[in-house]
Amino acid sequence: MTTLPLLINSQADKPIFWYEDKIITHKKFIADVALIAKTLAKHKHAINLCEDRYLFALSFAACILQQQISLMPANRAKKEIEDLEQDYNDSHRIDDSLIKSLLASKAIANSPPSLEIDVSQLAAIVFTSGSSGKPKANPKQWGMLVDSAQRVATQLKLNQSSQHTLVATVPPQHMYGFETTIVFPLVTGVCVHNSKPFFPDDIRQIIPAINEPVILVTTPVHLRACKQAGLEWPAIDFILSATAPLSTQLATDSEKELKTTLHEIYGCSEAGVVATRSTTKNSAWTLLPGYSFSEKLTGTCLHTPFSKEEILLPDQIQQIDSQHFNLLTRQSDLVKIAGKRGSLNDLKIKLCSIEGVDDAAFFMPDEHVNEKTRLAAFVIAPTLDIKDINILLSCQIDRAFIPRPLIKVEKLPYNETGKLPRQNLLTLFKQQRSHSSLKDSA
Repeated sequence: MTTLPLLINSQADKPIFWYEDKIITHKKFIADVALIAKTLAKHKHAINLCEDRYLFALSFAACILQQQISLMPANRAKKEIEDLEQDYNDSHRIDDSLIKSLLASKAIANSPPSLEIDVSQLAAIVFTSGSSGKPKANPKQWGMLVDSAQRVATQLKLNQSSQHTLVATVPPQHMYGFETTIVFPLVTGVCVHNSKPFFPDDIRQIIPAINEPVILVTTPVHLRACKQAGLEWPAIDFILSATAPLSTQLATDSEKELKTTLHEIYGCSEAGVVATRSTTKNSAWTLLPGYSFSEKLTGTCLHTPFSKEEILLPDQIQQIDSQHFNLLTRQSDLVKIAGKRGSLNDLKIKLCSIEGVDDAAFFMPDEHVNEKTRLAAFVIAPTLDIKDINILLSCQIDRAFIPRPLIKVEKLPYNETGKLPRQNLLTLFKQQRSHSSLKDSA
C-alpha cells in the first residue's frame, strides 16, 4: 500500500489557515483535525456544507482519517441535498455550527491518528454545477488530489521560499475552490484565509491584514465587479481566475485596475486543473507537466500520470503542440440555427464588446412544437436601448444568431461559483416574459 501524508512537508509552526482573525499553524490544525476525527459521527459519507474554509478543511481532513467520503454538492438547495441523501443513504450533514460545537467540546484526542493516507482512498465526490443539466458525480482519490496540486504548484511557481496566502471568492465545495483553498494548503505549503468575500470592498479590506504575498482566487464575474468598483487596491501578488475563459480585454483591464498580474486556470470537475495561461501574454493554454491529450471519436481525452484511465473532456480543443492548445468551446455551448453553427460564449463575447454593454448571456429557451428555433439573450446596458444594441450586434454576427428576444436586465442570475446555470436563465426568462405580458395587458 502506497501512502501520502495528510500534510505534505509538515512544519509545526508554519501557517496553514486564518480563522477568527488568527493564524492557524500546522500543529494547531493537526490537533483540531484529531479532535474532530475523534468526535465526528461515523458514517460512510459526509455532506460537507461548511461555509467557513477552515471548518470545511477540518471536516474534510477528519473525514479522510475516518475513511468517510466527503460529498460536495454544487449548491445548498434543499432538494439537491435531499437527493444526495437518497443517493448516498449512509450519509450525514456537516456544517459550521456542528464543527464549532465539536471544537468547543472538552473531548481530548488521546493520541493523534495516523496522518498517512492510502493514495487509492476515495477522499471526495465533487459534483458538477449543473450548468448544462443534472449535476454529475466525480470521485477523487487522495493520491490524485495530491499529484494534481503538486503539478499546479510547480507550474505557477508556488513552491517558493516566501509563503503565499490565498484569499478566495469561490466556495470550497466547487472543484476550483476545493482544489485551490482546501487541497493546496495541505499539499503545496500555501496559507488560506478562511473568509469568502463577495463584494469588491470586502476583498479589499481583508488583504492589508495579511503579511505574506496575497493571491486572489476568483472568477470573471468578480473580476468585472472589481474592475468597475473604482477602488484603490492594496498589493496583490497575482490573481487566479477560473470557471469561464476571460476575454483579453477584461484580463488587461483587471491587471491595470488591480495593479497585478493574472493567471487563468482551465479545468473541469471531471479532471480538476488541466492547464494554465497568462491571458494578457498568450491566448494558448499550457498543460500541466506530464499531462497529454489524445483525440477519439467521442472527443478529446486527457491522460494524467496518476491515473491509468483517460478522462473525456467536456470541451473542444485545438492542439498546437504536445503541451499547448487553444480552447474552442464546450460541447453544450454549441447551437445550430438555420443550418449554421455558433458558440454561445463567442456570441456573448461579441455582445459584451459593444461599448455600453456591461455583461450579457445568450441561451436557447425551451423549444415548442411548430415554433422556429430562436436564441434569446439578456443584456446589462443601462445607457443603450435594445434597437441600438441589435443594430451594433448585427454588424458582428450572422443575422440567424440575433437574439429574439434581447431583454435588458439589471443583473444576471449567477450562482456562487460565478456560473450561469441554464435553469437560472430559464427561470429569469419566464419571469421577464410574464412581467412583459402583465404590462401589455394592463
